[in-house]
Amino acid sequence: MDYGVCMNQDPLPRIDRRTVLERMLPLGIAPWLLAGFSGCRSGQEAPDHATTPRRSSTSPLPYRNGAVAADHPIASEIGVEVLKDGGNAIDAAIAVNAALGVVRPYSCGLGGGGFLVLYAERSGASWAMNARETAPPGTWESYYTDLRSSGGAPEPASRYGGHAIAVPGTPSGLFRAHRYGGSLSMERLLAPAARVAREGYRPDGNYLAAVETVRSIRSRHPWTKTVSRWVWETWCAEGALTRESTVENHALARTLERLGKEGIEAWRTGAIPRSLARAARASGGKLSAESIGDYRTTTPPPLVVEDRFLGETIITMPPPSSGGIAIAQILGMQEQLLRTAGWPDLDSPEATHLLIESMKHAFALRARYLADPDFAPVPTEQLLEETLVDRLAEEVDATQARPAEQIGGATQLPEDKGTSHLCVIDRSRTAVAWTSTINSTFGSLVGDPESGVVLNNEMDDFTTIQGEQNLYGLTQSDWNLPQPGKRPLSSMSPTILVNPDGRVTALAGASGGPRIISATLQVLLGLRYQGLDATAAVARPRVHHQWMPDQVRHEARPEPGPWRTALEANGQTMEPEPRSVAVVQAIRVEPEGFDPASDPRKEGQAAGF
Repeated sequence: MDYGVCMNQDPLPRIDRRTVLERMLPLGIAPWLLAGFSGCRSGQEAPDHATTPRRSSTSPLPYRNGAVAADHPIASEIGVEVLKDGGNAIDAAIAVNAALGVVRPYSCGLGGGGFLVLYAERSGASWAMNARETAPPGTWESYYTDLRSSGGAPEPASRYGGHAIAVPGTPSGLFRAHRYGGSLSMERLLAPAARVAREGYRPDGNYLAAVETVRSIRSRHPWTKTVSRWVWETWCAEGALTRESTVENHALARTLERLGKEGIEAWRTGAIPRSLARAARASGGKLSAESIGDYRTTTPPPLVVEDRFLGETIITMPPPSSGGIAIAQILGMQEQLLRTAGWPDLDSPEATHLLIESMKHAFALRARYLADPDFAPVPTEQLLEETLVDRLAEEVDATQARPAEQIGGATQLPEDKGTSHLCVIDRSRTAVAWTSTINSTFGSLVGDPESGVVLNNEMDDFTTIQGEQNLYGLTQSDWNLPQPGKRPLSSMSPTILVNPDGRVTALAGASGGPRIISATLQVLLGLRYQGLDATAAVARPRVHHQWMPDQVRHEARPEPGPWRTALEANGQTMEPEPRSVAVVQAIRVEPEGFDPASDPRKEGQAAGF
């Protein structure tokens, strides 16, 4: 596996590799991995991806001019209308993102943040955008410990109320993406979302489940009834919503219209940031109008990895996303493990066991080394070295699960949640994968009645209590402690695959916390290894292991008994997943056209023309 960096307008340059040993030892990289390890092993032939028994889908490709996959049919249709109106993939993605903030207000919106990756087939250029939320001024590493000690806020202060709110990045991201390559006006692109907010829409089952989540939070934490009043009344109709109800938000419609006409400065100065800050500070938060105005997206070089298993280039987000590195590591391990096992079917217990063990290693390294690279020395290139990935694969026993506590010596990170993902490709084959979030259901539960915006609870993605055991009885990593301007580690994994000829073959991403990584990976394997069409790849039952807790979450599947029994015989602790292992949106791309799919687990629906 070669690691490379793609600058904004340049086709995929590469960085020469050095040995893992000389670069990782000074950083203290996992001594348990390096025992008996001396870098590249001489006399061993490099695997040839051409011998990988990949299959190609022969399913019809329904669309030739453009396709959109979002987790709500209204959003997907809005994206297609933009493409039909002459917009490009960036235009459509902006319109879809704004619309998702209206129809999935409990997952994403103007009060949140996200990551975007783009690849333009005609030029070979790729681009990444980091619109992740940042810790506001006035926070520090022991912020939540000190709050608890002083009794300054009810618990859990990092999840609900003003103290949970980070500085939003989505509005800046919308306008930064447009500046990079939008062709239609922002007024045109935000108008459909404003129209839906004003005219209303029917809530689906996923929306109603979110309402029940809010009801449960208010019951378990009575103090949140005050901070969540506007969200409960406006977005949840005080729990009285049904599938026949109409959800409207005229304040949000006005905000979107104003942003379309006046631009990003309407978000950075004036009434909007002042009202958002008032809403946050009413329950003790540190968000200020100045911090909203000062926020800027960044455009780091995308993470570009030559994957020897699929024989394709992975284009994804660098840290503070942990997804790209983990997906690349797991794919690299699969090449060696499946080859040694004789290429078993991916749905077999043999292949599932190998995938689970690979996930353990990748998530253990995620917990130990990944954070915001502006605040920590994240060893991205070293973690992607082919020799390291081979060493990880050698640690896997093909018939026996390795206890998680024997893998690494790191500490687990907080579990991020929520989120929405979209994929767009246009007739010129410019592909956009964009994941957005406000973190958990309805974020902090704090909303601003004047702007109509729900504010995130992204501060909970930091390590909030230093030295305290988390939900799983583990002490959390200090690398992810909050600091002003710092972005918390994320599992969001927008990903694009490109073949050796520079042609897009697939794009995918997901919502669902750390399950995003495992779900996106498994859909890409379905598309590019099993040869499934997009609908089948997305619907295929999934598994998830995040190193800690040491258990396998698995979705229901036909005749699970023998499959589960075989995995338990290997020492895996199997736990049925009653909901889903994330929600994935994906597009399969062939020379003849596009095959998009939206995950039925969230009642999504793709579209195209």
